[in-house]
Amino acid sequence: MANRATVSVLMFQQDPPQVGPLFGPTSRLVLLCVLVGVVGGLAAVAFEFLVDLAQHLLLEGVAGYHPPDSGTSPTPAPIIPLFPQRWWLPVVTTLGALVGGWLVFRWAPEAEGHGTDAALATYHHGRSVRAHVPFIKAIASALTIGSGGVAGREGPTAQISAGLGSLLTRRLKLRGQERRILMLCAMAAGLSAMFQAPLGMAIFAVEILYSGMVFEGEALIYTVISAVTAFAVRSLIFDAEPLFALPPDLTYGSASALPAFALLGVVAGLLGAVLPGLFYRTRDLFARLPLPRTLKPAIGGLLVGLVALAEPRILGTGYGWVQLALEHRVALGTLVLLLLLKGPMMSLTIGSGGAGGVFAPTIVLGAILGAAVGEGLGPWLPGAPPTDALMVVGMAAVFAGAARTPISTLIMVVEMTRGYGLIVPAMLANVLAFLVQSAVTVHARYPTLYENQVPTREESPAHRGVFVRRAIQMMEEGALDPRDLTLPRLVHLLSYGKPVRLGQGGGLLVSLEIAEGSPFAGRTVADTIGTREGTTAVAVLRADDLLIPRGPTELLSGDQLIALATPEAYEGLLGAVTVSPQAAG
Repeated sequence: MANRATVSVLMFQQDPPQVGPLFGPTSRLVLLCVLVGVVGGLAAVAFEFLVDLAQHLLLEGVAGYHPPDSGTSPTPAPIIPLFPQRWWLPVVTTLGALVGGWLVFRWAPEAEGHGTDAALATYHHGRSVRAHVPFIKAIASALTIGSGGVAGREGPTAQISAGLGSLLTRRLKLRGQERRILMLCAMAAGLSAMFQAPLGMAIFAVEILYSGMVFEGEALIYTVISAVTAFAVRSLIFDAEPLFALPPDLTYGSASALPAFALLGVVAGLLGAVLPGLFYRTRDLFARLPLPRTLKPAIGGLLVGLVALAEPRILGTGYGWVQLALEHRVALGTLVLLLLLKGPMMSLTIGSGGAGGVFAPTIVLGAILGAAVGEGLGPWLPGAPPTDALMVVGMAAVFAGAARTPISTLIMVVEMTRGYGLIVPAMLANVLAFLVQSAVTVHARYPTLYENQVPTREESPAHRGVFVRRAIQMMEEGALDPRDLTLPRLVHLLSYGKPVRLGQGGGLLVSLEIAEGSPFAGRTVADTIGTREGTTAVAVLRADDLLIPRGPTELLSGDQLIALATPEAYEGLLGAVTVSPQAAG
């Protein structure tokens, strides 16, 4: 690749909308949302088939472990842990993780870990998705989950669907916000089809992007269209049954029971504060192991399999055991044991590099927490709420705190269980879990389960260009005093901004990236910018440092030089370096 330096000229224009000849931009986007919904729905169905096939061949066929079913299907009797083929469990979990890890690290390293985080990185940073990544992610995740790995289908589904959506938008040559909206639509579609929760997943796709109470509101109507379409596609293939079967007309009792749900929300927030640190510190520990990356998932799988020799109920998603607990067929001691083991086993499976999601293990933890509270403290809780109601609310609350998604989670869990009578206590518990988790992790290194979340829209590179243009416009209109915008903040924004022109016929604010081999690399500001009339150096960004440029300041490869230039001086810069427009958001 040729070495180059990049000059960005800051101008006001937005990207021109890619409008077809027959449809306006909104109409075309709606049609594309329907198309993305169909693709996402079919992708989720295909992935679900792969996971079930892998489980039938590996966990059930080789190890002889048959997890109980969830939902409205007849639930078998609880399985005795000491079944004859249990000694094959470590072999199966290790083999599935080994092959899955080899596929990922050999062909698609970006498919490592839980896929929702990769989808967030694609949105915020505009990272491209290679064509084969969704398919490698599907196969590797099916092997990991189907062999008993403690992981869920949500993360892989999100990355697979978002990846296919990204490929589609690339094929259609879409750009900017239109491309990002369709990526969110693809994620919502896949998750909606997988969990049969169209409204919850439509909101989840626009809420999961940020760790604060911020939504990508302008995309919501489009994610709803794609999510409903995907739900319809799945319903045409399979019966639309809830993921968990609840007693008919289940409610939380009366208002006197709300303090019990408030207590559950606080405890769920504390558990949600522990999970991110446990998960990412396990990942960091595996990252430091002096071993080939392809072997690390196998070590995680082996450790999970060894624990499963004594307690096989920790394997897989655990949905079946939640169903049994909803039917009051799991002892309190077993619930406590699963509560202690599920989080560490999830961390070993995914933190070691295995492909799988964190949603399923987290909501299972929440359900078990609710069941343990109901079974252990039920007689002493105010209002004596039903245990199954506490379980459903616990599912929502733990994930709402750990993932910082209080609104979408309460809706999706209610949709997954058809427990519409539990919306009020779920609202209370989710908000408390979110507030407690946020307060406890305010200075934590790993505050949420999703590392690529950003706090606000202003922190997302996808939107920084918009804020830069608006700030410049406000200064020109006199609504913003330039003295209120400090140099570090201005330079920080400009480094991510799209091209903007300063005033009518005025100077240009240019961003010059000094690439390796650039004529400017290794030379001083005086020898480069100082020799060009009509050009003034404003700042130099070097890694995380902001330098005030002076004549003797040496420019290094990787620096970003912010300068003021007249149009004539800019033409001179174009002749001195290789120029390409800076990519938008």
